Amino acid sequence: MNSIHKKLSRYLSISISLLLFCILLATDISVDTWISDEFDRAMINKVGLLETLVEEDENGIEFDFAGEFMPEFEGKENPEYYQLWYKSEVFERSDTLELFEIKALSRLDVKLHEFIIQDTVLPDGRNGRMLYTKFFPQVDSDIREILGISREEFAKNQQPMELAYALSREELDYIHWFVDIIFIFTSIFSVFIIRIIVKLVVSRSLKPISELSQQLRKISLNSKNPEVSVEFLPQELVPIAEGVNQFIKENHILYIREQRMASDIAHELKTPIAELISLSEVALKFPHEKEISDNLASDVHGISYRLKNIVSSIMLLQKSSSSHELETSKINLTELIGNILARENSEDREIKFHLDVPLLIVETNKFALETVLSNLINNAIFYSPTNTAIEITTSKIDNRNALIKISNICYENYQENELKLFFDPLWQKDESRTSTERFGLGLAIVKSYCEKIGATVSISLVEKKITFTVSL
Repeated sequence: MNSIHKKLSRYLSISISLLLFCILLATDISVDTWISDEFDRAMINKVGLLETLVEEDENGIEFDFAGEFMPEFEGKENPEYYQLWYKSEVFERSDTLELFEIKALSRLDVKLHEFIIQDTVLPDGRNGRMLYTKFFPQVDSDIREILGISREEFAKNQQPMELAYALSREELDYIHWFVDIIFIFTSIFSVFIIRIIVKLVVSRSLKPISELSQQLRKISLNSKNPEVSVEFLPQELVPIAEGVNQFIKENHILYIREQRMASDIAHELKTPIAELISLSEVALKFPHEKEISDNLASDVHGISYRLKNIVSSIMLLQKSSSSHELETSKINLTELIGNILARENSEDREIKFHLDVPLLIVETNKFALETVLSNLINNAIFYSPTNTAIEITTSKIDNRNALIKISNICYENYQENELKLFFDPLWQKDESRTSTERFGLGLAIVKSYCEKIGATVSISLVEKKITFTVSL
């Protein structure tokens, strides 16, 4: 089973760790590069200092070097090395080169006033770094004034000198390794810290979902107001909670309706069953009573027929609520209503049939539409005075939609809140249920089949004239 907590923790940990790793890696590379650049810059500065110690005058070249100021070129402890060439011959070398078997530095090919820096192996066997450059010795300005020539003129006759400077790179490598170890340790440590922080943050962030789940477990459809409290929920969960509340509310209404319907069905079935039991008990108690024996069959038949009607209506309502799709076909609405009127034995009632168009064709399920119209027409005939007319009006809204209105005069005075209950299963105005022919299922079947075929049914009452409108 997928877990939001695990998946969110994993993805956040990985993404943040990768981002932090990239940042640390970039930082490590930048620091290593900066340290190397600073090391090379220090070599360049040292070479520049050595160059300034080389002077040339009319008598020749002089290297003004003092070992007491640069002991790194004389001692054995962490020695550094330099070597000067003049006219391709060794001009001067550091005392440290005399201490080892290899007494010379490598000579490279380099252009004037440029330098080459490369890794090398020092005479003492350590890994080192060497800078090689070519330059003109400096000439004192006083000498040039005496000779009466410029620096450029003097340089034309000068021979360039070559300088190699080398030192150990162990300290540089140590710093690089130290930085890399810090990077590796920080990366590993950061992954664990991020993992812990992410799990804590995700756990706290998902806590409202657990609280919402706890609230849902406590909700019962038997409660008067079953709903989830949204007062302390985060903004993101409020729409979900409101949707759940709407779902619970609708199901609570259905639950209450089903309870009432089950009670009403039991009541409807109880009465004829009790009548059958009473008739059978009387017949058994007085077997020789001719009047009882003569009427027993017809009474049992009438009660059984009533039971059959109740069960058939319940089954029809159940069938209208099934999930399978209904087949559709083109139906002549005028012809269909005429057939229903003929079947309902409405010859003794005045029917006013108004047609907006002579031929009105609709495409829907014939059985469902016939059931809807049959129940509405039968309902209008039964619940209206015999001396009043039933009005049926059909009209065409557009190429795909039609409107059917069935109106009659009511016996009863209905209130607005009672109109909303007309389509509830087994609802009757007469709470004592004295009628033996009506059970309050007809309009519920109408409502269910209308929803099934995508139609809508509505009810309106003006004075005592009630109108049912079906929109196809």
